[in-house]
Amino acid sequence: MSNRDTALAVLLRKAEWMLGEAAFEVGGGRYRDQQRRELATALNELSAALRESTDEAAPMVIEAEH
Repeated sequence: MSNRDTALAVLLRKAEWMLGEAAFEVGGGRYRDQQRRELATALNELSAALRESTDEAAPMVIEAEH
């Protein structure tokens, strides 16, 4: 397993744990705003790592001038 794969696996497990906790706490009305922000940040990091781990080139976004 490469270092990149190891790092991705760690992020996946972290997200799995955080999502499980969130499901439990949200259901009980105990999930605080800070926890929501931390989960959102972790999911953004995971999303970026997943995109970077693919062999395909990321699509280029070009904004038109107005």
